[in-house]
Amino acid sequence: MTSTAVRRLLAACTLVGVSALLVVGGAGAASADTPVPQPGSWEPKPDIDVLHAFLVLGGIPLLVFVVITLLYVAPALARGENLGVNALEPESQWLGGPRKAAGELAEPDSEDSKAGGAGGTW
Repeated sequence: MTSTAVRRLLAACTLVGVSALLVVGGAGAASADTPVPQPGSWEPKPDIDVLHAFLVLGGIPLLVFVVITLLYVAPALARGENLGVNALEPESQWLGGPRKAAGELAEPDSEDSKAGGAGGTW
């Protein structure tokens, strides 16, 4: 191995080791138990209204989606562009086009011709 490859391998191993130490070190705080409730110190679990949860978890993302869509579409609508399905069709393109270079291989002119580059059969 070259010295550059060894340095990269050493850097990658160091990064993985440091990441593992951070994960293991942070796991200690996550394993804490829930404190024993004492009168007046620990609040009971609040009741969650299903409609409120649905509006928060579904309504806010939907609202963000609508706002982003409007920000994307509004300039085109202000310019008067057609945003219909048929308006977005690309122009006809000729992929591969006519031959322009003299060094390109000619396509085969018959079934037995070997012109045209690579070929294969089953």
